[in-house]
This record gives sequence, C-alpha cells and structure tokens, in this order.
Amino acid sequence: MAEFLISAFADETSTDPDHQIEALKRNRLRLIEPRNIGGGIVDRTDAELDAFADKLDRAGIGISALGSPIGKFGIDKDFDEHLTVFRRALEVCRRLGTDRMRMFSFFVPQDRLKECRAEVLRRLSVMLEEADRAGVTLCHENESKIYGQNPEEVADLLQSLPGLYGIFDAANYVMNDADPLAGIDATLIRPAYLHMKDAIGAEKAIVPVGMGDGHYEEVLRRVDRAMDGLVYLTVEPHLHIFEIYQKIDSHKLKTGIAFDNSDDAFDCAVSAVKKMLTGLGYKEGEDLIWRR
Repeated sequence: MAEFLISAFADETSTDPDHQIEALKRNRLRLIEPRNIGGGIVDRTDAELDAFADKLDRAGIGISALGSPIGKFGIDKDFDEHLTVFRRALEVCRRLGTDRMRMFSFFVPQDRLKECRAEVLRRLSVMLEEADRAGVTLCHENESKIYGQNPEEVADLLQSLPGLYGIFDAANYVMNDADPLAGIDATLIRPAYLHMKDAIGAEKAIVPVGMGDGHYEEVLRRVDRAMDGLVYLTVEPHLHIFEIYQKIDSHKLKTGIAFDNSDDAFDCAVSAVKKMLTGLGYKEGEDLIWRR
C-alpha cells in the first residue's frame, strides 16, 4: 500500500526562491522539485545553489528531485556538449543533497523512433553509468517530442535500461493523444514518482487534477496496488495565464479556467490534489504524509 507526500514545482508561483518557499508553506508542503530559482537550476553558480539550500534548510523544506532539463536535447546534436551539462546537473544534485534527477530521453522526430532507438539507449546508458557513480537515480518523464512520448517507448526504455526509473505525467500523455492508463502501467515497470498535472484532450488544455482526461483516481489506485511505502506526488500546475495572454483576455481560455495571478493558480492545483486524495480515503498526517 502506498503513502503519498506532495511536492511541487514552486517556480510556477515565481522564480524568486523566497516567494517559492512562501507558496509551499502556505499550502502545507515540505518538499520542492527545484527547476528555476532566478534562472535554470543547472545554470546557477555554486554560491547561488548553496544560498538556496540554506534557505530551504531554514524553512524545513526538502528536495524530492532535481527538476533538470537533461535530455531535452536533439538526438542529432553533439552528445559531448550535452554530457557537460549533465555532469553539472550531477554536481547540482550533490550540492543540494538530492539523489534523484528528473530528465528526458532526447528530442526525436516521431517518424524516426526506430531509427534513433539505438542512439537513445546508448546515450542514456552512458548517463546512467555516470549517475550511478555519483549516487544519483535518473528519473525519466514522458514528454512531448522525445523518444519517451508514448507508453510504448516508456516501457521500452524501462525494460531496456535497468537503472532508469519512470515519472508519470498524465497531461503529457493526454496532450499527445496517448492513453494515460497505458502510461501508468508502463511507468509501473520501475516507478519513481508522479507529476500531478491533468489535461482535456479535445481542447489541448491543462486543468487541475481531476478535471481532465488523465484518469488520476484510477492512476492512484493502480499505484496504491503496485507500490509500497512513500510515493512523491509533484504538483505541476501549468495553469497561470502568462502576461502575453492576460493582455488579450484576462478571464477566459479554452477551458474557462483562469486565475488572477500565479499564486492563485498554484494554490488551486495543490488543493485539487489534496481533494482527490481525500476522496480516495486518504488523510493527511501531522507529518504531511497522506495515508489510509
């Protein structure tokens, strides 16, 4: 039986670390998946990383995984160039005290999947070896336009690369007309954790968890049956209307869901996850872990 602990991409409230910490505390969260702290997390200096780690420590907030951009790199580009960035990401993990890194499996033209498969596996194998030496687990997220966009490729990666773990993101499947339930089954070959982000397929629009076609209630039931112990649920809102859209229409998008600011969007996204867990019979403990 699984127990759940909620984390979040708090940079969707602001790129300012202090603002992110405030958002987490306001929503009773004690984990973050850092991605942007005044710039991409992998691009920060050692001094900036140390200052960020100190802020988190003083706030009592831990890191569930590094929200790295690793693997969002064209398969036809020079791999050595990307390895340099990857090695920096491993160092960032060390400095921040996390042993998990979110990553991807390279941008690949979807009509060249078979042609590029061997090179994808070769590159990931090299990265897995280096990550193992560094004590870091690589966690692969299904993402648009990469080798692991669809459940079939995710299953192939996890079956072919024993050191690789899977992150499930229902919205990314829905936005690519893939079945999220097939996606969670593929991820459960060797699961790491889940991203909590939903979408309506017909409208290609991101919505709070439970309002879209991600089948998150059934996803969580399958996770509960398949996994024992603590499972992270990382909230990734993607709900805020950015300024360019606000200038056009500050109230309506395709879904009719809009927010005055990024804090409201973030709070709504977290609340939706907690509401779903409550509906499934889970209760939040004093340690903020959801159990039933």
